[in-house]
Amino acid sequence: MKTLLRILAIAVCIPLFISAKPIDSHDSESYTIYKIYEKIELDRGSKVIDSWGDVEDAQAVLVPTEIDRGRYDVEITRISSNLYQICGTSLYIETKYCYEYATREEVLLNITSTYGYDLGEVIFFD
Repeated sequence: MKTLLRILAIAVCIPLFISAKPIDSHDSESYTIYKIYEKIELDRGSKVIDSWGDVEDAQAVLVPTEIDRGRYDVEITRISSNLYQICGTSLYIETKYCYEYATREEVLLNITSTYGYDLGEVIFFD
């Protein structure tokens, strides 16, 4: 009976270890996730007032949102300095001091909090 339980435990655990990406500091770069946003499309002809009081045409706004804590294998694309879209979604992450130029680059999002100034990290693999 103990042998059967060991075989079952191994059969269940091995796929978990194989599917998990190891994080090796020599093969990856990690950056802090400052905020997570959801893109909200606006009606045609919408306007926004920027921080200087200027009125601009607007297609969409980014609204702060939360995602559950956990580790996510995703693809991201750089939109602008420290702003990346999670490909195939309306979600965006804002980073700190991240200078990676990414176009559908596979990364690991490690979300450790749902509030504060440090929501987790985005890990780029070489």
